[in-house]
Amino acid sequence: MAMQSVIEINRPVEPVYGFFLDLERSIVRTDPTVESVVKTTEGPLGAGTTFRLRQPVMGKVREQTMRVTAVDPNRRIDMEAAFGPVRPRFSLSFEPTGGGTRVTFRGDSRPIGPFKLIPFLMDRIGQRNWDRRLRLMKAALEAQGDSARDS
Repeated sequence: MAMQSVIEINRPVEPVYGFFLDLERSIVRTDPTVESVVKTTEGPLGAGTTFRLRQPVMGKVREQTMRVTAVDPNRRIDMEAAFGPVRPRFSLSFEPTGGGTRVTFRGDSRPIGPFKLIPFLMDRIGQRNWDRRLRLMKAALEAQGDSARDS
């Protein structure tokens, strides 16, 4: 896998996993560049569940898709997506630590068209995006934990 990002979140595995799996809320809440995320399949969230994301890209609102390919509750989420010139496949793994949960993102950007010639650049952009996304999710989850402990 060409992209990898790891972060430790000071919360137990179950709420961290649940937050990451709840894409309709977690992405919009932690990524100001995403306008909306809508689940487009019926039934419980699991392998085969699809989502449509609306996000402004270069002045136009673009629709992008994500599909869950596998889940291992509280351990792993595998997904694939179609974001402009890339068709990334990635996995998120969740591992309990002494202080909370280690979340590891691994993926490949899988560019299409002329971008196939520069997969390293597309991976670098994806890596930067996931580093930022994991920091934002960590902040949201830890703030949520603080408010739960304060009440």
